[in-house]
Amino acid sequence: MDKKKTPKKVFLVEDEKSIREVTREFLEMEGNEVVLEAGSLEEALEKIKEVVQKGVSVAIIDGSLTPHGTSTNDGRMVAERLRKEAPEVKIISFSTLDSDWGDANLGKGSISFQQLARLVTIL
Repeated sequence: MDKKKTPKKVFLVEDEKSIREVTREFLEMEGNEVVLEAGSLEEALEKIKEVVQKGVSVAIIDGSLTPHGTSTNDGRMVAERLRKEAPEVKIISFSTLDSDWGDANLGKGSISFQQLARLVTIL
């Protein structure tokens, strides 16, 4: 049975501005709405308190939120905090790093931005 595509409110966490912009564009083309964005670990942790208020149902989180990928645990930290404060939010890890902390774990380069945007609508 196919799940019906439903537009979602999204929390987008990505340190690379160009990737964040392209991801937002594809999400919006599929009818989704990016209601929160963060470009760093600190900003993401701060904005988690707004997730419930803004009606976020899906979070897309990069695994490394530091320049040059110097940290490999940032995305997991954001996801763990998000699960405590908003357990109903589905989490997509979207990273060049191997990850196992999302409801869906996607490698950058292994899926297109369009496929990512479509996945959001069926979660």
